[in-house]
Amino acid sequence: MTGLLLKLIITPLGIVVSSWILPNVQFADWYQPILLGAVLAVIGYIGELMFLGRKTKGFVLAMDFVISAVGIYIGAWVFANTGVTLLGAVLTAVILVITEIFQHNWLIDSGRIKKEGILR
Repeated sequence: MTGLLLKLIITPLGIVVSSWILPNVQFADWYQPILLGAVLAVIGYIGELMFLGRKTKGFVLAMDFVISAVGIYIGAWVFANTGVTLLGAVLTAVILVITEIFQHNWLIDSGRIKKEGILR
């Protein structure tokens, strides 16, 4: 459960920071990147529960990148007056994956990922 809480904080924060520093990631309202980040955090958490292990870290990072990039790009269509280009979604996904590296290492090293997933 700690992993989910961590993701629910870091993923929306990463999207908010991306919208501040990247000119091609623009949200009209403050809640939009937070809501999008929360949805992506839950999806990412489910993926971690299913797949994350010592041998599958690279696969899970690649999966996180693709899900984040596609989710941000398509998820931005849901909100009015929001503009996220494909490049903006990819760069935001890169920022999120960098944070995921540290999260995955912490989850594995601390023993918080205990159940055997599908690919482990």
